[in-house]
Amino acid sequence: METTSFVLGILSVIGVAVVTLVVVGMVKIHDLNKRQKSLVDVLDASRSDFYRIINDETRGMHNSMEEMMRHAQRYSEEQKREIISHVDSRIDKLQAKKEVLKG
Repeated sequence: METTSFVLGILSVIGVAVVTLVVVGMVKIHDLNKRQKSLVDVLDASRSDFYRIINDETRGMHNSMEEMMRHAQRYSEEQKREIISHVDSRIDKLQAKKEVLKG
C-alpha cells in the first residue's frame, strides 16, 4: 500500500507540473499572439505612412515641375516678344534709311 500511495503521489505531482507547464505555455502563446498582432498593426500603419509620404512628395515634385514649366513658358514668351520687338525696330530703322537713301 505504501508503494501505491507513493506512486500516486509522484504521479499527482507530475500531473500538476504538466498542467502548470501547459497553462504557462498557453499564456505565453497568447502573449505572443498579442505581440504579433501589435507588430502587424504597426507595420500596416508604417506602410500606410510610407505610401502617404511618397504620394505627398510625388505630388510636391509634380507641382514644382509644373510651376517651373509655366515659368519657362512665360520666360520664353517674354523673350520671343522682346526679340520680335527688336527685329521690328531694326526693320523699321532699315526701311527709314532706305527711304532716306532713295529720296
